[in-house]
Amino acid sequence: EEINSELKKRDLAINIGADEGKLLQLLIAMHGSKSIIEIGTLAGYSTIWMARALPEDGHIYTIDQEPEHIKMAEKFFSRCECQNRITQLVGDAHNVLPQLSDGSPFDMIFIDADKASYPAYLDWAENNIRKGGLIVADNTLLKGHVLQTTPPEDCAPTAWHNMRLFNERLANTAKYKATMIPTQEGLSVAIKLF
Repeated sequence: EEINSELKKRDLAINIGADEGKLLQLLIAMHGSKSIIEIGTLAGYSTIWMARALPEDGHIYTIDQEPEHIKMAEKFFSRCECQNRITQLVGDAHNVLPQLSDGSPFDMIFIDADKASYPAYLDWAENNIRKGGLIVADNTLLKGHVLQTTPPEDCAPTAWHNMRLFNERLANTAKYKATMIPTQEGLSVAIKLF
């Protein structure tokens, strides 16, 4: 509640809703995930949902580069009962992810950041998420734009193209068991098979 209020006050939208938070918790529990990478922290709303689902020895590393987001998330993490399971990493995910590679393989990645970079984040996940691990991504419907044959005017062509590419790659049944859950923005869930 407090996070939602803070985001509204700053005219920012939360990336997930409570229903998606509960779904993430269910996925983590069913999968038995202990190590999670999150790309896109915002105020830490999704981070806290996921951290609460982790066992005591579990950990989530969350990445964001926006100073305003980092400051908000730090405030909420410091008051959260699961703060010892959260590490906030500051910087561009393209630069931070390679630094995490030494700790791989990880059990799960949650992607909820710049839409044009989803294929690059999937490249990293293919090398650093374990076989049988989870790849979860939000906003994969791109407000329904991915269903159109050309990018609409209110959608950046690179984001439209790269999100379609991301979805096509997850549809490769030799590499993934995947589905898109029809949330408001589309939540893709995949099990890595290789």
